[in-house]
Amino acid sequence: MRILVIGASGFIGRYVMRRLSASGDHEVAGTYGSQSPANDGNAWWQVELADTDAIERLFQQAQPQAVVHLAAIADIGAAERDPDRATAVNVAATSAISRLCEQHGAHLIFVSTECVFDGERGFYREDETPRPTTHYGRTKWEAEQEVVWEAASWSIVRTSIVYGWPHPGKGNFAPSLIDNLRNGRPYHAPTDVLRTPVYVEHLVDGIARLVEVGHTGIQHVAGRDWVSMHEFAAAIAEAFGLDASLVRPMDADDRARAGASARPDRLGLDCRETMRRLNLEHPGLADGIAALRADAPGP
Repeated sequence: MRILVIGASGFIGRYVMRRLSASGDHEVAGTYGSQSPANDGNAWWQVELADTDAIERLFQQAQPQAVVHLAAIADIGAAERDPDRATAVNVAATSAISRLCEQHGAHLIFVSTECVFDGERGFYREDETPRPTTHYGRTKWEAEQEVVWEAASWSIVRTSIVYGWPHPGKGNFAPSLIDNLRNGRPYHAPTDVLRTPVYVEHLVDGIARLVEVGHTGIQHVAGRDWVSMHEFAAAIAEAFGLDASLVRPMDADDRARAGASARPDRLGLDCRETMRRLNLEHPGLADGIAALRADAPGP
């Protein structure tokens, strides 16, 4: 199968590229924005997502049968600071990609986010109505609608906070936390910010399954356990033998005093229906952190 991974040079994208390439059954191509990736035997194209003509040329060259679309302005603060750019990349580009998938007969797997929900209750099911409260969340919800309207064959994959070992020079919550704790720096972890953290390889399990089976519809692929960021950070500290007392609890009042928003932030995804539908194991937080530790890079 010819597979095009848009946003392949990002954190999740590199894992997706490695997984799909490893099978030997696929011809995999990826896109990057500015920094050219190392030669890994796959085809790579530099693409500016706001350039519709460039996206059309990409499809003409790649002739994909399946497209995994990961690229986005995913930083909530960056989306708020430059809303026009976030809308162009997250919504307009997704609309163009969806339309081209329809024209080329390619199945589109669009990776979305729990931020399409309002955070009032949390642990949202696939069939619940999104109500985003941030510009980032609104762009991803609008992008989901573009996928449904424009693509003939599509899967939307919403996920939660994704953790793992990033490419050198890049960041991710888990290794940043580990580095801080190893150096005696405390982390003030919210007790009222709830997520369903997922180890990156477990998210890729779901994406790879959708590439293979092409199951349409909205899918939720995240961790099994719905936990606070304090519980998440403390579990990482314990698993890596670090000083868990450095993980300091922070509640809504503490966040307000620190100048952060004190609005409800209970997100996280109920993935039980998707796991049943795709016949996937549903790893919990302990499973994900154990895999993170087993995959830790050497000194």
